Amino acid sequence: MPHKKIKNIPKQIWFLFFSLYSTQYIGISISILATVGHLFVLDNGTALDKLLIFILLLSFCPIFFKVLWAPFIDKYLKTSSGHYRNWLLIAQFLMMLCLFASAFIDPVNDYLLSSLVILFFSFMTATQDLALSGLICNIFEEHERYLISSVKSGGSMLGKIIGGGVGVVFLLFPFIGRTGYMLSLSAILAFTWGQVWFFNEYKFSKNSRISETTDKNYRENIFSVWKGKKSWCALLVIIPFGILPSYSLISPVLLYRVWPTDSNDIIIWTEVFGSMISLMAIFLGTRLLKKLTRKQSLSFSIIFHACCLLSFIPISLGYNNALLIYFSFFMYFVSLPFVFISLSTIIMDNAASSIAPATAYNAQTAIGSVFGFIVVCLSLYYSLMWGYFVIITGSVVIAFFAAFLATRVVQNQSD
Repeated sequence: MPHKKIKNIPKQIWFLFFSLYSTQYIGISISILATVGHLFVLDNGTALDKLLIFILLLSFCPIFFKVLWAPFIDKYLKTSSGHYRNWLLIAQFLMMLCLFASAFIDPVNDYLLSSLVILFFSFMTATQDLALSGLICNIFEEHERYLISSVKSGGSMLGKIIGGGVGVVFLLFPFIGRTGYMLSLSAILAFTWGQVWFFNEYKFSKNSRISETTDKNYRENIFSVWKGKKSWCALLVIIPFGILPSYSLISPVLLYRVWPTDSNDIIIWTEVFGSMISLMAIFLGTRLLKKLTRKQSLSFSIIFHACCLLSFIPISLGYNNALLIYFSFFMYFVSLPFVFISLSTIIMDNAASSIAPATAYNAQTAIGSVFGFIVVCLSLYYSLMWGYFVIITGSVVIAFFAAFLATRVVQNQSD
């Protein structure tokens, strides 16, 4: 039975991956929030809007384009003590040093140095993500991939609550300050680094010994993963157009039409409360999705999410009923993890047999990252010309189409 195989992996290993995915999200978000928040408090006349855009680009560019150095992660640092574990130790240690250093750097007086630290931190975060991608593809079998995808989503949500929850950040700032908060995050990363140090990769990995492959063209895996999967590539392009515009536009809708004087409520709902809802929904999603085939899980998840997005349409027209708004947010954050878990599992399926799993995995996720950024920008731009209603309604239609396309594109592992 599959459940017996899952029990062969100790609980501490699942906890290790949960910790790694949590710390991966904590640092990059808190670096941005703490730096920008500090600038707002000082109010020294800096062009904050331009500064914020610069910091965001600085932070996320390495994450968007990490697939370009994924072949390097797949090929090098294979030793008797591990492979991807070695990359995790390096990335986590340098992330920890960046957070520690940033605690003592004034982002205003030492703006250039602070920016370089953020850039390097983002690069290490992307490197950790690459190593994690390769590691999970090498360790977890087909029947375990829903569970590790849930661990990934759950860890990311917890990291968002701790590091990205604006309310949490400014709640603690008066007590421990920016320096204390950065040092606390550095300590959290140090704990996770200790977990990785005692992790025996080859005990659980498919590669039980050092294996230097004869294939020297690792970079070709960026393209070879798409062999026979052009329709899957098209689906990955379409999905962001269906699931992202509604959420990216709902904050400005609430700010300008519904709660024009209470932006704190929007922050709490979109950052803190929403992540908590998704974190709880992940447990439900895992139990349900593992009973379905890959094709069924993805199509069901997208349909469920699209149905939940329908509740945003009245809000886009200006209806400000509090019960409707709370219900819409609740359903959005409940359904979102279903989509992420299903997608992550199928992406892992496609990458698991590759000689360069980190490259193959991230060649697929890069589609969502790049097009996700494009979709958000286009949604904000065209909503000013066509209105929120048109964009949100159009995205819901695309989401239903993506669900239909999934039934034609996705192949089950057992097929």
